[in-house]
Amino acid sequence: AFVNSVGIYLDEFSIASVPNGVANPFLPDMERVEVLRGPQGTTFGRNALGGALNLTSKAPTDKYEGWVKVGAETYDTHGNTENIAAVYNIPVSETFRLRAVGMYEDSTGMVKNVGPGNGAGHKWLNLRLRGSWTPSDATRLNFSVLYGKEHQGADETVPSGVLDLDTTDTFGVGTAVNPGMGFWLNGNQSSYSADLQQRNDLRTVIATANLAQDFGEHLTWKNIAGVIDSKNHRFFDNDLVGNADILSRTNDYTGKSYSFETRLEGHGTPVTWTVGAMYAQDKQDQFNDVAVSSDPTAALPGYPGGLLPPFPPGLGLALNTKHYKVSSVAGFGDVTWHATDKAELFAGLRFTHDKVTRGLQAYGIAPNNPPSPPPTAGFFQSFVNFARPVVNGDASFNDTTPRIGARYQLHDDVSVYATVSKGYKAGGLSMGNAGGTNAPLAQPFNKETMWNYEIGFKSEFADHRVRLNASLFVMRWKDLQMEAFRFLVPGDLSTNFEQTVNLPKAEAKGAEIELTARPTEHITFGGSIGFLNTEILEDQACAVSALDPDCIGGHKKSTITGGFQVSVKGLPIPNSPKSTLNLFSEYRMPFGNNAAWARVEYTHRDPVYSDIEGLTWQQTTGPSPNSGTVRALPYGDFPYKVPAFDVFNLRGGVDLEHLSFNVYVLNLTGEDYYTGSYQKFGLSGIRL
Repeated sequence: AFVNSVGIYLDEFSIASVPNGVANPFLPDMERVEVLRGPQGTTFGRNALGGALNLTSKAPTDKYEGWVKVGAETYDTHGNTENIAAVYNIPVSETFRLRAVGMYEDSTGMVKNVGPGNGAGHKWLNLRLRGSWTPSDATRLNFSVLYGKEHQGADETVPSGVLDLDTTDTFGVGTAVNPGMGFWLNGNQSSYSADLQQRNDLRTVIATANLAQDFGEHLTWKNIAGVIDSKNHRFFDNDLVGNADILSRTNDYTGKSYSFETRLEGHGTPVTWTVGAMYAQDKQDQFNDVAVSSDPTAALPGYPGGLLPPFPPGLGLALNTKHYKVSSVAGFGDVTWHATDKAELFAGLRFTHDKVTRGLQAYGIAPNNPPSPPPTAGFFQSFVNFARPVVNGDASFNDTTPRIGARYQLHDDVSVYATVSKGYKAGGLSMGNAGGTNAPLAQPFNKETMWNYEIGFKSEFADHRVRLNASLFVMRWKDLQMEAFRFLVPGDLSTNFEQTVNLPKAEAKGAEIELTARPTEHITFGGSIGFLNTEILEDQACAVSALDPDCIGGHKKSTITGGFQVSVKGLPIPNSPKSTLNLFSEYRMPFGNNAAWARVEYTHRDPVYSDIEGLTWQQTTGPSPNSGTVRALPYGDFPYKVPAFDVFNLRGGVDLEHLSFNVYVLNLTGEDYYTGSYQKFGLSGIRL
């Protein structure tokens, strides 16, 4: 799905709309970070179904000032990293100020390539210039320009030794190839094997302007505009087995995004209010090519005959161009009534209209004047790419999303609240070319909506030395969007179909508790614990008819890679750990105007499944309906069920008047863990 579920705002401008799906907010020199759970959008910005991160960078000041920070890390697994960050503030005049931030990082990467290709190191350059102009007390113009140039070599992943459905179906193999350094469960947590000079290059430019005009003490008019321009180039060793150059992958993405928002904010008593409107447009153009590399018939351990015919190098096995565009118009309003000194009621409403446009040009493969019939080498050498019919389509979606709630101050340091809100995300079209006819296929999927119900309290006591917050929440989805992947023609990569399916009902119930305490002048401790129980309540909806024999009682299983049909009813939502825990304790000892400190941190996360393939692995253990191949699954639910992990960090330092020195050890106990199994395709197995 192209539309994001979570909003990310930097100085009130949405950067989660980066068309590449990559939002790098560049965090040095931040004033504050706000984490907002649940649907957002009645008070500012774009619609955000799943919550928002509201980031505010430090504004320019009236002093010449700045800082420089240099650092280095070394890893037990492999390599090291060096970085430098700097800030300089320039008060150009009494009304015009600038603040410049820069960061550069150079790393060899944390994993090592034992094959002939390059490593996983990176070089990142990020720059930000924020300016403010205040021609009068009532008029303020804030603007910023961000530039990012990020180059990375190979992915920092390690092979699991368990093949995914896509690799099994493509090559007709069931056992992973050991590229020489073993797999995760054999003790390899820090190396991979690849032949090619891999690249992941991202260049991003963001420009924003925020003009605020006060009309007296109680009314402010804000106008926020911005543009994002990004380019992403990826070149990847797609077979993931060194010394056997079978497949390569190229992805070139370019994207542009812009938005304009205007809103009036009233600051009266007893009512405060906001009313606004916005227009936004996101575009993305993709070039994707999974191609035959230099040695398609390479012999592999366990597969001496090779896995591909002698196709010509450069033949695109999964070659296509795609175009996405989302145009969005919205109006919103929110009002808070301070009924008494202790009670307030709030309500908001948002109307959003989205138009989603998609286009696909896919290319198949076929022999071109073959010199002799198969299975001769000359026959396969004659293969070329041919253009399939172009697929185009668009769809429009509307939704009205309310928010209502109340807060009550039990006394000065304790308040309770309750809120009900609705979130919305646009639907779209899944596109491909159907079967042997190559007929255009544009399969729509519906918008996703979610109701969020939450109650909680916020408190401080013991003379403000203890802060305790807690909340209970329930989220109920309608038409939850989930990604599936399959081939429209079994075994034919060029018919890959990235399909978004709607699951009619899903639910999450949870609780969170946060505590921060300062029992003495020198000691601070705290943490948070979260409990979450999620469940997909229904399979994909369908219309009961003779045309769809798989539709029973209005629901049917989802088809994923290999032709497997799977049921997700009763399973958890991906990436939903049942419990998470974060704890810290810090001791700070001042001496003169300086201080020394030490801090210990602990993080726990319960097991999760990364995606629909992981959720349903027990339903795909048999022969592939397409190829008949059975995957070897020697380790049960590994790697699909990402295991729990417990990580300790230790930090310490000395803060002097103009200098601070910090040291730290991350993952103090050296626990071997991985955080997901998203990266699938490759002969050495799912990558961790």
